[in-house]
This record gives sequence, C-alpha cells and structure tokens, in this order.
Amino acid sequence: MASGGATTSTPAAAAATGTKTVSASLWWDSFVALSDDLDRTAAAAIPDALAKRIKSHHAWLRGSVSMFGKPNEASRSALDAGEVAVGEHRLAIKPELKEAALRVSKCLRLRNLPKFNPSPLLQNLDEVQSYILVKRASEISVDADAQEFLHLVSVQYYLERQCLLKCIRRIFVHASDSSDSTDAIREEASLLISEEIERKLISIVEDSLSAASSVKADILCGSYDVGKFAASVEAKNSFHYIKAQLLLILIETLDFENLLRMVHDEVPLSGGCSAFSLGDILEMDAEISKLPEFSMVESGPLILAWAVFLCLVLSLPGTNANLEIDHTSYAQRAFEFAPFSYLLGVLCSSIFRESDGPVSGYRGILRSFISAFIASYEVSYQTEDSSLDMILSIACEVYDGEESLCMQFWDKDSFVDGPIRSILNMVEKEYPFQISQLIRFLSAVCHGIWPAQLYNYLERMNGVTTLYAIPGGVSNNVNCRHQIEIHHPIDISGVEGIAIPGGSRGHIMKVLEDGVALVRWEGVFLLLVTLAQDIHLGNYEEATDIMDLLYRMVSSNKDLCFALLHADKSLAVQTSKNLGHIEKHARIDIAKVLCNSIFKFVQDVKNADILSKTFCLLAEMLKCAPYHVFEAAFECNIFTSQSNGPSSDWLLSGALARMLFAASEENGDCSSLTISDVLRKGAVADNMISASIVFSIQYIMVNHMNWKYKKSSRWKATLRVFELVKSCLQLKPFSSRLRGIIWEILLYDSSFHSVLWRILSMSTQLLEHSYRSCYHGLKDIEDIQLVLCSGLDIIYHILSNLLELLDLLPNPPLLPMVLSSPQKPFSFITALISLMSIRNPIEDPLLFHKDIQIAATRVFSILCFTAYKAQPQLENASFTGDVLEIERLRASISCILDEEEETNVCLVVAVFNLLTSAARYQPALLISLTEQSKKPTDRSNSVSNAESNAGFVDKILGYIVRSTELMNRSPCVLLSILDLLKALWEGGVQFLCILQKLRGSTTFWGNLSRCIRATLDSCPIDSVDTVNEEISLRYFCQGKIFEVMAHELFLRGKLLLETCNPKLDHSTEQKESNASCRSSVVLKWFDSAIFKDLMDHLSNNAYKKEILHRAKIAACLCTIDLIRKLSTGDSGSLSFSVMKNIQMISKKLSQHQAFLALLSQYSQCGYSGEQELTSLVINDLYYHIHGELEGRRITSGPFLELLNFLVELKFFEHKPLEQLQTIYPVASESLLFDVPHIRDQLGVELWNHSDWKTSKEVAERMLEIMHKANVMKCYADAKLSTLRSFSTFLCVYIGLSSSNNMDLNDGGISVKTTQLAVRCACKSLESTIDSLLPQVDTNEVLFPLLSGQAELLLTLARMLFHQSKENKEAAHIYSDIVLLMKTSSASTSFLVDLMSSSHALKQPVKALLVLLLSSYEFIYNTNDSKGESDDVNTFGELSLVSTSLLPVLCKLAENRECSDVAVASMDLILKGFMSSNAWVPILQKHFRLQAILHKCQNGDLLSTQVILNFLLTLGRTKDGAKILQSANIFAFLKIILSQLSLDGSCLRNSFSAQTKDVNLWGLGLAIVASLNYCLDDDISRNNVANSTINFLSGQVPLMSAYLCAQSVTTHQSKKRALLQKSQTSSSALNLTENILTLLCILAKSHFPRDTGMNDVDTELREIIIHLLAFISKGSVKMGDSSNWTSSFFCPAIAKEEVELNEKPPIIRSKHGWFKFAASSTSSAAGVPVSSSAALPLVIRDKGPGDSGSIRQTRFTEMLAVKIYRIAFLIMKFLCSQAKEAVKRAEELEFLDLAHFPELPMPDILHGLQDQVVLIVTEVFEVNGTTTLNPETQRVCHLLLVVLETSLYMELCVSQSCGIRPVLGRLEDFSKGIKAMLQVHREAFQF
Repeated sequence: MASGGATTSTPAAAAATGTKTVSASLWWDSFVALSDDLDRTAAAAIPDALAKRIKSHHAWLRGSVSMFGKPNEASRSALDAGEVAVGEHRLAIKPELKEAALRVSKCLRLRNLPKFNPSPLLQNLDEVQSYILVKRASEISVDADAQEFLHLVSVQYYLERQCLLKCIRRIFVHASDSSDSTDAIREEASLLISEEIERKLISIVEDSLSAASSVKADILCGSYDVGKFAASVEAKNSFHYIKAQLLLILIETLDFENLLRMVHDEVPLSGGCSAFSLGDILEMDAEISKLPEFSMVESGPLILAWAVFLCLVLSLPGTNANLEIDHTSYAQRAFEFAPFSYLLGVLCSSIFRESDGPVSGYRGILRSFISAFIASYEVSYQTEDSSLDMILSIACEVYDGEESLCMQFWDKDSFVDGPIRSILNMVEKEYPFQISQLIRFLSAVCHGIWPAQLYNYLERMNGVTTLYAIPGGVSNNVNCRHQIEIHHPIDISGVEGIAIPGGSRGHIMKVLEDGVALVRWEGVFLLLVTLAQDIHLGNYEEATDIMDLLYRMVSSNKDLCFALLHADKSLAVQTSKNLGHIEKHARIDIAKVLCNSIFKFVQDVKNADILSKTFCLLAEMLKCAPYHVFEAAFECNIFTSQSNGPSSDWLLSGALARMLFAASEENGDCSSLTISDVLRKGAVADNMISASIVFSIQYIMVNHMNWKYKKSSRWKATLRVFELVKSCLQLKPFSSRLRGIIWEILLYDSSFHSVLWRILSMSTQLLEHSYRSCYHGLKDIEDIQLVLCSGLDIIYHILSNLLELLDLLPNPPLLPMVLSSPQKPFSFITALISLMSIRNPIEDPLLFHKDIQIAATRVFSILCFTAYKAQPQLENASFTGDVLEIERLRASISCILDEEEETNVCLVVAVFNLLTSAARYQPALLISLTEQSKKPTDRSNSVSNAESNAGFVDKILGYIVRSTELMNRSPCVLLSILDLLKALWEGGVQFLCILQKLRGSTTFWGNLSRCIRATLDSCPIDSVDTVNEEISLRYFCQGKIFEVMAHELFLRGKLLLETCNPKLDHSTEQKESNASCRSSVVLKWFDSAIFKDLMDHLSNNAYKKEILHRAKIAACLCTIDLIRKLSTGDSGSLSFSVMKNIQMISKKLSQHQAFLALLSQYSQCGYSGEQELTSLVINDLYYHIHGELEGRRITSGPFLELLNFLVELKFFEHKPLEQLQTIYPVASESLLFDVPHIRDQLGVELWNHSDWKTSKEVAERMLEIMHKANVMKCYADAKLSTLRSFSTFLCVYIGLSSSNNMDLNDGGISVKTTQLAVRCACKSLESTIDSLLPQVDTNEVLFPLLSGQAELLLTLARMLFHQSKENKEAAHIYSDIVLLMKTSSASTSFLVDLMSSSHALKQPVKALLVLLLSSYEFIYNTNDSKGESDDVNTFGELSLVSTSLLPVLCKLAENRECSDVAVASMDLILKGFMSSNAWVPILQKHFRLQAILHKCQNGDLLSTQVILNFLLTLGRTKDGAKILQSANIFAFLKIILSQLSLDGSCLRNSFSAQTKDVNLWGLGLAIVASLNYCLDDDISRNNVANSTINFLSGQVPLMSAYLCAQSVTTHQSKKRALLQKSQTSSSALNLTENILTLLCILAKSHFPRDTGMNDVDTELREIIIHLLAFISKGSVKMGDSSNWTSSFFCPAIAKEEVELNEKPPIIRSKHGWFKFAASSTSSAAGVPVSSSAALPLVIRDKGPGDSGSIRQTRFTEMLAVKIYRIAFLIMKFLCSQAKEAVKRAEELEFLDLAHFPELPMPDILHGLQDQVVLIVTEVFEVNGTTTLNPETQRVCHLLLVVLETSLYMELCVSQSCGIRPVLGRLEDFSKGIKAMLQVHREAFQF
C-alpha cells in the first residue's frame, strides 16, 4: 500500500537525466476498463491476458481505495522534473498538465467548489496520481474549459474508485460459482482472503460513514452540491432521493406528533414533554435566519415545517410571552417555492415507491406535518386557491395503501388525524357539487379492517341529488338544510327502472322556484344509483372514482361486498317494499350494472381505465358470489351474441385487447389483467365462454410483450399473464371441445411457443447476469425469479398432461422446442441446467433461487420421460451430447446433495426424482453423470468404472446410513432415495458398476433392515386417529425396500446362473463381487416374530368404512342444507358448477318416488301449497340425515330411500381423470374427497360475511370428516402398497429358494414361520370380508385391499406348498391347508354375489380361485395324504368344503375371466374329493353345461382346453357320461374340432406351432372314447356307438395320418437315427392311446368295413403293426443294448412331468421299455432339442465306472406303462380284426387270404412276449414276499393281458398263414414262463 510518493533516485542521477523515480504502487491501469472486461467475461472463460492483468493489480486489489495516496512533498517535487518514472511507466511532465494536476489535487481536497467546507469525506489525492488522472482526461476531452475539465477529472477519479471496488466484488462472485470459476480467479480470491481484505474494506466503510454525518445540511441547502458528480440519470435520481430523505429526517426531528399532543392536552413548553427548550428554539431560529436566500426547491418544505413548528409552539400555554418570532414570514417565504408541490412529487415519485425500505415511515412523517399545518393555519375551500387540493392529494398519497395509518384515521381518539378529519368534513359539505375529491380521499383511507366504518359513513353521508317537488302544504316552511322523508318512490331521470325508494331521507340543498327543491338523498344504495347515473350520462371520470372506492371497500372487507351486492336489502329499501311503495321484484343489481356497462366502454379506447376498474370490481365480486355475477354476465350477453351490438367475437377481434393495452400503459401496471380471475372462475361455468379462453391463452400471452410498461411493471405483467395461462390449464372443462381448443393452442401454436421460450430464455440470462453483478434491483430479481418458476410450472403441467396424448396426437411442435431443436441463444435443456446451477452469492432469504432449482429439476425429470415416450418420433433427442453441460449438471447435483436436506427438502427430493427418471428412461444420462468425463492423460487406464462413480454411490450410501433418522424426520427424502435404488435395480446389468458397490456395502442392507423394523415400531396397527402423512410415507418407504430386495434377489439369482453356466466366461473379480453380496442379511431377520409383526401390520384392514360412510352422510346433509338455502333465492358464494349441480340434484330429488310419496303423505295431514310441502319434506329430510350422522339410524321407508339416492349420486366425491403416466402420480388421485377444491367451490370462508353464517357449521363439519376420510385412505393405501411389495418379494423368494444354485443363509424362511403367516393372513381376510356388511355403499374402498390380501394369501400358500415338497412332509400342514381352503371358499362364496355390482371384485375372486386350485392340486398330487385317521378327517373336511364350493364354481364357470380356474378346480374336485353320487346332483342343479358349451364354441371363454379336460373327467364316470350325452356333446366336439388348424406337419412334429390344436383334438377323441367305455353297458350304448361312428367318420383320415407320422418316426433308417433322434411327448402318447381306443370301438362296430373305407382299414393295420414292431424292440437283452439305438426321445416338458421326473420309481424294472424309457428322457447323447424342452432338464454327471447307468423315475415308468398300454390296444384291435376274418371264413367255409387282414409276424409277437416275461419275473423277484403295491399290480395285470393276447395272435397267425414255429422258440419261452410262475408261487407261497 502506498502512503506517499518518496523518490528513490539519487540527486546526481536526477540531474543527469532529468528524471525522478517514485513508488511503482502509485501507478494503476484503468479500473473502468478492467471492470467492464470482468462483467463481459464468464468465469469459466477468463482469457490468459485478463488473468495476467488481475494478477498484476493484486496490490491495488488488496489495498482497495486506500491505494489512492495523500499529497506529499516528494510527489509534488517529482513533478518539477522533466520526466517521472512510476515503476516501468514513464510520464513526460507538461507544464499545462502539471498546473492542472496541482489544481485537481487541491480542489479535490477542497471539494472542488469555493463554498465547500473542508471535510474528511474523501481523502486528498497524491500529486503524481493527480497528474495521471489529468493526463488521461486530456486524451478524452481537449476543448473543455478549465472548470469543465476540472469537473471531468473529478468524475473520472470517483469512477476509478467505484470500479476498483466493483472489480473486487466481481472476483469474489466468480470465485463463489465453483462450477464455473477458473483457477486464476479462485487463486486471486483465496489470496485476498488470506490477506484479510474484508477487514480493510470494513475500515474504509467506517471512515466514510463517520465523515458523512457532517454534510447533511450542506447537501440539503445546496452549498454542498454533490449532485454535480452525477453522470447518469440513475445517479441524479439517487441524489434527489438522498435530498428528500434528508428533508424528511429534518422534519421528523421537529417531532410534530408530540407537539400536536401537547397542543391537544394544553401542555406548556416548559412541561418537560418537548425535546427542545426555548433556548434551543431561539438558537435554531438564529441559524435558520442566517441561511442565504435558497434557490433549491427542497428548502420550501423545510422552511414551511419551521413555520408550522413555530406556530404550534406559540399556541402552547405561556409561550407567547417568552418567544417573539414571526412565523408568518417564514410561511410566506416557504410558499414561494411551492412546498406542497414538491412534497406531492416526492410521494408520487417512483424512486420512493420502489425503494427497498418500508414507505410507511416517511408517509407517517408527512401525515404529522400536514396535520400540524392544518392545525396551524386556516384552510378554506376557495376556488382560486389550490392549497386544499394539494393537501387532499398529499393526504390521499399518505394514506393510500397504509393500513396502519388508515386505522388511525378512523380512530376518533387519534388526535394526530383530527385536523385531517376536519378536511374530510369540509369536503363533505361541498357534496354533491364536488364529489371527486371526496371519493378519492375516501378511497385512500379505505384499507384494513376499517372499510366497515367507511360503509357506515357512506350510509349516513353519501347519496344522490335530484329535483323534488315539495308538497304544497309545506313548501313555504322549508329552508336550506332541512331534512325531509318521502313515502313514495321517486324516479331518477336517465336511469330506467331505478327509483329512490320510499322511506329515504334527504337534505334540502337549495330551494328553487315553484316549490321545487334540490335534495340530497342518503345511503350507500343511492351511491350505487349515482354510479349507474354517471355511467348512463357518460360521466366516466366520476364513475371511475366511485368504482375505485367500491373496489377498495370490497377487496378489503368481504362483508361490504355482500352488502353492495344486496344493497336493495338495506333497511330503507326493505321498509319501502313492505309498505308497497316499491314492487317486490324491484332491485338495483350492481353486478348487472357493471356488466351492462362493458359494451359501452369498449366503444372508445379512452375508456380503458374505467373498463379496467370494471373488471377489477367484477373480479372481487366474483370471489364472493360467483354464480350471481355470472348469471348477470350471461343475462347481459357478454359471452354470447347481442342484438344490435357486438357479438362474442369482440373478445377475439382485439377490442378488449386494445383496451387492456391502453389501461396498462396509462396505469403503468398490470391491474387490467384481473380478467384472469374472471376467466378462471367462469371457465367452469359454461362452454359459451370458450372465446374468452382463447383470448386469455393466445391473444394476451402472445401480445403482452409489446405493451408499454413502467420499469417495475414489465415482469409483474408477465407474471400475471403466466398466472392467467396456468388458471386456464387447471380448468376441468365439461366438454371435449373446450379441452381441444386449449390443447390445440398449447401444443401447436408456434407463436405461443415462441413467446414462452423468449420469456424463459430472457429471464434466464437476466437472472444469471443479476447474480453475477448488481445490475438489476432486488425487486426485478424477485419478479424474474417468480416468472421463471411460473413459466417452468406451465411447461411441467403441459408435459405431464401431454404424456397421455402422445399415442393419440401427431408429434406436436412443442416437443422439438424442449427436446431436440436448437433454440437461440441456447437450448431448453441448457437453460434447465443453468437454472439448476444457480447459486445466490448473497443468500438473501427474499430471493427464490431454490424454488427455481426445484422447478427446473421437476421439468428436467419429466423431460426424460417425455423424450423416452417420443423417441420413435424424435430421433435427435439427446441429453448426453455436450460434455460441459453434463459436467455442470453433475456439479449442481453434487452441490445440492452435499447440503443439509433440512435446508430445502423439496429440492433434494426433486434431485433424486430426476436421477430416478434418468435411470428409468435415460440410462445413458445417468451413466454420464456417474462417470468421470474428464480423465487426466497420466492416469492409469486400469481405473475401473466403480472407482469413477464412487462419489455418486458414496452420496447414496451417506443418505442410507442416516436412513432411520430420515425415516423419522424426512420420510419423503428417504422415499425418493429408495425409488432411485429401485430404478437402479430395475436397470440391472447396465448399472452393474453402481450396484456392485451398493450390494457389497457392509452397512447398506443392514440399514434398510433397520428401517423396516423402525416402521413397525413407530406406526400404529389400526388407529386412524393417530396417523398422518409421515406415517403413510414410512409405509411407502417400507414397500420400496421390499421392492429393492425383490429385485436384488432376482439379480442375484441371474448372476449366479451366469456364473454356473460353463459356456460363459466370467472374470474372477466379478465372481468375487457376487460372492461379497450381503443381501442375504435381510433374510436373517425373517424369524417368526418379525414375520408375524409384518403380517399384523400389513394385512390388517386399515380402511375404516364407518369414516367413509360418515363422510358420505355429511355430504348428503350439506347437500340438503344447500338446497334449503337456495330455495330462498340466495346463491351465496357457491360456484357456478356447484350451483348447477345442486339445482340438478334438487330437481331429481323432487321427482323421486319416495319424495312424491312424502308429499302425498304430508298433504293428507292438512298441509297445502306445493312450496310449503316441499319445504317441509326437505326440512324433515335434513333432520333425519342429521340424526343418521349423529348415530341415530333412519328406519326403512321413504327417508331412507332418499338418503340412499343421495349417497348414490356421489356428490362431492373425487373423480380424478384417468391418466396414462405412472411416473408422476398425482397426489390427489388416491383421495376420496378433494377438500380444498370443495372448500373453494363452496366458498365456505365467505359464509360468515353473508346470511349463510348459520350453515357454515354443517359445511365445516363435512369438510373435517372428509379430511379424516382422506387421511384414512392415504394411510390404508400406503399399507396396501407395502403389502403388495411384500407379496412380490415373497414371490421372488419362492422362485429363488427353488433354484438349486442358490444357497440361502440360515435356510431362509422356516415352515413354522410360514404357517403363522398363513393363519394371520386368513384371519385378516376373514375380518375384511366380515366388514363388507353393513354399509354396502362404501364397499368399493375395500376391494383393492381384498385383492392384495388374496394375492398375499396365495403367495404364502405357494411358499408353504414348496417348503412341504422340499421337506417331503405334507401331513403336518394339512390343518393349514384346510384353513386356507375354508377361508378361500367362504370368501369366494360371499364375493361372487357382489361381483355383478363391481367389476373390481373380479381380481380378488380370481386370486382366491387360483389359491383353491393350487390347494387342490397339492393335495391331489400328494401320495402320503391318505390312510391315517387324521388324514381321513382332513379329507372329510375337504369334501364338505368342496360340496359347498361346487355350486359357486358352477356359477363362476360362466364368467369369462374366472371360467378357466373355476372349471379346473371343479375338475380336481370331481377327480379326488367327491364321489359321483355327491357331485352329480349339484351339477345337474347348478351347472349350466349347455350354456357353457355354447360360450366355448363361440370363443367367449378363455381356455377351451380346460373345458375339455373337465368334460373328459365327466365322461370317465357313467353319470357324467350321461350328462354329456344329454348336452349333445358330439355336436359340440364336432364344432370345436372343425375350428382347429390341423395338417400333416403338425401331426408329424409334437412341438410345432399347432401343438395346442393337436392337444385339443386328442382331448376330443379321449372324451368320445370315455363315453363309449362308460356307457358300454347302458341302454343308450347303441346311440352312443352311432354318434361315435358319425363323429369319427370325418376324423379317421386325421387319425390315420397321425399314426402314420408316429410310424414313420419310429422306423427311420439307422443312419438317420444316428444323426438325429425323433422327439415326442407324453401328450403324443396319450393321443396315440386315445386313437387306438377309438379304433377298437370302430372295429367293434364293424367300421370301416360297413362304410366302404377298406383302403383306410388296410392302411391303419399296416401303421399299427409298424408301431407294434417298434415296441417289440424293447426285448433286446441288457447285454446287447449297445447294439440297439433307439430313435425314441421323450423328455419331461410339462410342470407335472418335471415333478414326476424327480420322484423315485415304484416298479423298479430294468427290462423292456422300463429301461429304454429311462434312456429316452436324457439329452446327454447329443440329441438336439428345443430350448424350451431343455430348460427343465437337470444334467447329472455320471459317476466313474458307471457310464452305462440310467436314471429311472416315476416319469420314465409312466412312459413305459403308456407304451405297453398302446401295445395292448394294438393287440386288442388286431385281435378284433382277426376274429372278424375268422368268422367270415367260417361263413364262407374257406379262407380268403386276399381279404384277410394284415397281422404281425411271429417275431414281433415274440419280442413283446419276452419283454412281459422278463419284466414280471423281475418285479416278483425284487419284491420277494412283499405284497405288491396297487400300482405295480395294475401294471403286472396289464402286461399279462398283453402276453395273453400276443399268444392268441401268434396262434392265429400260425394257423391262418401256415407259419411253422421258430426252432428253439418253444423251449426258450417255456423256460421263461416256468421261471415267472415259479417266482410268482414263491411270492404268494403257492
């Protein structure tokens, strides 16, 4: 820092060179230029040259303005040399500039003018520095005279000081923006802070303030003309503002308020109450008298204040004797400067109105001064004197808008306002000759709670003046000021239909000739008459003043609004009506007067002001009485065509727009946009005002930017326009036409988009600049921020509602604007990132940068989803193109998340919602945000992605560590975090780098687990009274945790599956990361205790129907009360829509049969008159409903019917619009009642101000009960959501536990825990079912809960079944299964009766049916479920359950959604749980088989296969077969099978696309076969046989083709068999079996011989023989198995087959097809199979030395049995063919070999015989003396029958064909038979 300019050169050197050297610190480059460069340059783009300049000026930046040194001898003597060296700079000293520099240094010290008194306000300037200033100024101005040049240098000096301070500020502003600032800026700022720059600046400020106190009087009086330093308009205005402030300070010093009190209380000056003594006054007067003649206007008010002060002091007791000062001379001198004009100018100046501080202070000072002036001097009403007008104008400006001053004015005890009140009385006396002044003053004092006092004043004072003919008898006795009262109405000339009512009082103003007097009539009613008269006569100036007064009254006090709207109900008017002087219907309607005047005003643009006032007044009245005002508007045809006048197009033609423009320009504000309130209230009123909507959104929005405003009103106007657009966006129009108009403008109007983007981009730039500098004022910043928030809200609202229209509408132009189209000066996404990055450097609480960040973040979130939805149409939408923008966004998000969330919870939630939206819909954006985009080149490339996103994950983990705290303090923050986690897990592998760190955290899962426990501990189970929004959020958090865990389990299983797959190559690192997953910690706390707590909390019914029922009853009570109120003709504050609805309900109610019955009943009791009867019924209905609400039930009858009718109307209930988007659910969607909307529509807050006060209690009680119902619904919905999430988690857990690759810690959830959960869930479901009655009107609220409980119960049942299968123990869970089935059956039976009334019940009923089916399947497939006594009891209970359930299932079988599950359950019941004699009567009574068959063939049922399976079960019993026959089953099957698509390819391939059709065909054939079998011994067998032949006549070709396909499959060449094995299935074997069964039936009926199909017969026999030959190959010995390659491959495909394939064998034979069937199910031999078939297979490695071992299962044995059954059927068919041939030969007496049927060769039969002998022998040997189980006995019996038939067939072949026995065959066969018989004898001890 330079403290002087001492030279450093030696005298010798100076003499030699003529150069003197001074300190280099005296030099500075222009800070004006440096400041401009810093302002123009962004922090992130500081050029190197500018950074170097900043660094070179560090000393000056550190020293600030103190671097401008004081004068000193060294610097002055340095100017004597020819050159001065200032560091590296050289100054050539010119004599003329030297003299000017010395003068500048001296003048700056003496303040530049001779009149300046020395003051330390500014330090003196060093001579060398003065020379530098002079030299630079001379380069700018050359021709200026000495005085001007001196002034220029002084201005330049102060500019340098100011810009130096600005440079310091700009450096710190740049440095504070961490996302943008460069290293050079940050280094300089850090260095300045380390050098304590703030202490230096504070010291400078303190010195300046201490020096400023001595110059106030000099500034005010003009001797200290600082204003000459002002170089701009802003600076001059600031100096004027300072002068006015100093003047007010001096006036305040005189303490007029205290002086008036002393005068009022007659306190002498010596009483001690005054701050001034007599000596002080004399001393001040002496000082003031010494002042020179003033030439400044500010001196006038100061001298006048002194004169008033002296006058009041002289009026105090005992003062005149001691004080002789002529105050009148001061007053006369003061008026020469027009003091009142100056004061009025100060009050009206914008610089005072827009000042940051409060304005009430200086207005109070002027109020006291004016009051003191009026008390001091006489003020009279004189035309030639304008003082009174000026005083009134000042008083109006003082009181206008100041509520506290207005309250004091109307307070009679306020002595300060007493003199001003006398002025009011003076002006009142001039009424009605002068009305404008009175009205303007009354408007000014109409604020706060005192307008009621003003109303009373007007009621007493104001009126209308008319000519009145005095009755002759009294005309001679009346004089001026006499009061008269009229008894008849008097018409008012010029105003048709309005008269002064009888009973009005008036004052005679003047008596004219012929007994006529000019009379003024009193009352506010007459003030309205005056207004109507002024409008009619075109006196718009006076009418405007009256409107302004009325507007202020009604906007401040709603009581007055109602009083004005019902002015005809005043006491005088009512008295006149009662006397008959005015007709009952006569009234003056101020709303109608104003509406009628609108068309008159729009004729001339000069009427813009009064038009604006009209709309403002209508808007205020609209708040109080919407229906009343709109009814008047519609009657006046404002929105519709008007005869002989403008049409409704005047709104669109621009007439109204021009008027609004003019009003805005004239008033300098946007008050004319009050029309938005009119449109917002009226848009729901009628579709006729759609033109108004178009005008509001399109015309005003697009054109308001071209209006002329005062500086402070531009952004306010834009804000009002945005509010107008938002009000139109929030409308709920009745018609699609109005909705279409709005959306067409919003989505397709390019002008609308252009203006919207222009406003947003401009405000964004201005806001960024204002945060970087102080260019804009505080109010501008506030308005800009509010505009930005409102504009972003508009875009958010449009985009959130656009999502449901994207699939219906063409791509709107709005989307390219916000997504992909490059906008100028920047893109919309760039603007959002900039707004999110905003940082307020001064952290002023009045600034709303946090709100802007929230709004921008919300828009960014929904923009991600919008881009995702519009991606097919918008290919250029991208969020990751600009790396710098991504960096800014990342820095902003990081900064927000680093802050404490308590500072702004909403912002933190918005940021997490943005990340969630990016994770779901823009994953590339999230990945870009979490990765480091800028990586130094010297960093190792081995840095993993997990390290790059560590910061992002650490922030999440930081929040999770505090999860329990957040759960209690800010659950909304925790919910947003958990939603982000869910989105990350939903993304799966694409976010694997992030998930690895989260999943591997040691505390992550533990903290989530503690959150679940904390929720259970802090949330009540069933107490609705103690719940709130936070408790609901905690349950939502719990649900999110379950969803995250479910996704984690799924992801874990998927990763383990990939790890176990040998074909996939996984690194060791990934395996280790998977192994380190600690997600199983969550399963550890699933013990019985916490699981039970979860079930108690989640499955418990939190939907309290009684609360909802009371809310509905309260709504009905309020509705009836509204009907009662409206019957009086008073619409109150009801909105237009509510009014219309109430009228509609009233009409429907009066037409109801119960209502008409009550009318008839009351008329019989002696009541008469329709109106009276209706009123009586309505009143009685009201009290009946009131009793119901209090708990006294209404007995059945007409009143109960009417109550039920009102409840069914669902008036006041929330009906949300269905929207497609689910990412941004609306909070009110789950509400039962929209309480704020109902309160607004009813206008309840205003009922205290009208005659509706008595009804407010009813409405408030209704709203309170509705609020409780909403809280209950929100709480219950949260629990239900968590319940469903928990069910999802359990479902994933079941799937995970069934995987052999997943090893769960601690064994997972135990069976005991599951049993407890099942019992708890059953109990909860039963409780919910029981709560459905009574109060059926509220049942719909329970339907979602029923669905959730049923799904949970189904999930628990599946888990229980799975655990039982794993443990291979089922007996211990039978009691739970019985409980499950009893609960499900009872619930289903109850809900079925309610399904017709509610579609929502189908989902819970379907879940219960699935539960029943699963239970039946589990028991049916359990082998160890029979035999024990407990099991017998269990099955007895199940039979009873099935018996009661079967009728319900019969009913559900006809339901499309439930038919498949219901019929499948019936199928199982018939198979294993009821005998035919039990279920046949039930089916005959309840099962409409014919109707079901008709629906099935028409496609009205979902699953035809399930129906056919059930029919097959029916057909397997004789009674069931009869039922099918009676239902004409053959015709049904013929139709069904004709609809199938069957061809040769699908018959050859069991896994073709038509497999389903093949299966249906096979089921149809099986049904026919079962019918023939069951009815074989019935009298109807011939009919069945004929029907069968008729049916099969068209099926034989298909049957032949199918068997042919199977035959070709089994007889492939050996070479082809080696390459590829044929694949078949168990269902194909069943179909083959069914076909053979039918062929046997046909053969028995001599088909196809009798039908002429001999060729088909021959072909069938050949195919069958081929099949038999294939089966006989199973005779290959064990030792020769390697020489036989089977082409047969039949894997386990169906779920049941896979389960059987896991069970051990029963027969345990290793011969024949029992061996080859086991080998045919394995794909280990390289057989190519489909992926779907190979998935269920479990590949088991063969042990060493056991390469030839095979794995036999229950499934392989089932295949072998099927094959042998096919062999049996083949043999049966061939035997019947041979028998028929032998019989024919006997008839012909010779053997016709040409027509003899084809029979198998003996070797084929030998193979089959050998298989049977080996298998039966082995079975007996294995079992020994043990009794064979029934299944094995049946198989042995089947095999022996096959053996028997084969022997008969061999005999037939040998004898008919003459084939000799094979050599040695008899011995071998005999040996085998003997061995078999021997084993059999040993087994049975023969």
